[in-house]
Amino acid sequence: MKFNKLLTVIAIFLSLCAINTTQAQTTPTNNHCDILYAGQTTAVGSVCVTVNASDVNLDYLLIGDWKLTEAHAWIGDSLASLPTNASGNPQIGLFPYQADINSAAQYSFTIPISQLAVNVDTFCNAEIFVAAHAVVTRTVAGGSDDDESDDDDDDSDNGKSDKSGKNEKSGKAGKSGKSSSASKSSTSSASSGKGTAYNAVASNSDSKGKSKASGKAGKSDQSGKADKSGQSSKSGKSGKSGDQTGDGSSQPATQTESAWAGSMQIANGGSWASYFSFTNDFCTTPVDPYPVVVLPTSCFNVFGRGVTSSTEPVTVSGFTPVGVTDTANAWLNTYSSTPSGYFGGDLVRDNGTIVGTFLAGLGGNSDFAVELTLDSNASPSLVVRSANVYFDTAGGYLDMSPLDYGLSLVGNGTGSLIQTVPLIFAPEIMDTIVHAVVCTGGVE
Repeated sequence: MKFNKLLTVIAIFLSLCAINTTQAQTTPTNNHCDILYAGQTTAVGSVCVTVNASDVNLDYLLIGDWKLTEAHAWIGDSLASLPTNASGNPQIGLFPYQADINSAAQYSFTIPISQLAVNVDTFCNAEIFVAAHAVVTRTVAGGSDDDESDDDDDDSDNGKSDKSGKNEKSGKAGKSGKSSSASKSSTSSASSGKGTAYNAVASNSDSKGKSKASGKAGKSDQSGKADKSGQSSKSGKSGKSGDQTGDGSSQPATQTESAWAGSMQIANGGSWASYFSFTNDFCTTPVDPYPVVVLPTSCFNVFGRGVTSSTEPVTVSGFTPVGVTDTANAWLNTYSSTPSGYFGGDLVRDNGTIVGTFLAGLGGNSDFAVELTLDSNASPSLVVRSANVYFDTAGGYLDMSPLDYGLSLVGNGTGSLIQTVPLIFAPEIMDTIVHAVVCTGGVE
């Protein structure tokens, strides 16, 4: 069963690609699709769902000569919110997304995720249910659509001839051309002058029984007389398939069907209305581009601000850091590894208070070193809980949280912290940012 369904899906998508180049280009990718069935068993296309960061796109794609005239859709993360009646059958008139369509092979709903019957917080990786209904049509030969139903208004007179051998309503008699009915009257008309009807009764025949108008429809014998026994028992009637000429030809008709996507029945024991579901793996929980530094109680952020001296030339650029909770001031320090390779500066809180000093720079061409020293006279006493240090070739820094600076250090419960990092390559001009979490009363 699954193998046959797979073949059907493959056939539908091959047909979609073959419809025309323009339509093939609009076929969604990175989506979940299921078959659209008309009349429960006829595959007439597919319904595809594509999810992005803000919207869900629901695409109806038909194959062959099938066209859409209506679409009704519901999407949710629980079937309990699907509009149904007391029997559990869906009420498409209450579906939130509806459209009247002018006979199209393709139609799309674009639905903001915020409007769906889903929990937005758990929408990613949730099981999503889709109830997609459509009304589909196509033109078929040899039938009649609902617009021709008034052709049956006068069926009771079809096939009758009057005493003169003239048919009164012979033009209507050939609606379907059932020859089996017509031939019943022909068996008794060989010499009595009764008219013979084949598919339709002859109209406007002369006294010799020859047809003047239709020629094909009915023949009479030499007498040309027809009594009441020449009635054809509605021999020209067969349904709605014939035209008005009485020659048995038929007009194209419109076939209209209700269609549902998927193969899972919505109401057990109810109507054949169906749905499909999929796991929403097309979106992921957004990752915060700037993870926040968590501050324990009695802790605060500090940043290193370089101090220029005659022996330690440094250029300091202020910026607003991201990923921190209690500060709006930070400094990017640009310096040359020659002649000294090191520079120094102050550790500064957001309120401008200096709580210590630091040194940072290159130890020759083989390592990078950083040293933090807090004010030993501060009361209460201060300790370094953690530190994050950025260092790279000058001009390459982009906004990032201190947690992404590259060098993360853990304090040792004291007011100082020293770390040396081996280097493979030491740039001559370097940018450095020094960040630390400082706490009072010890490290928690």
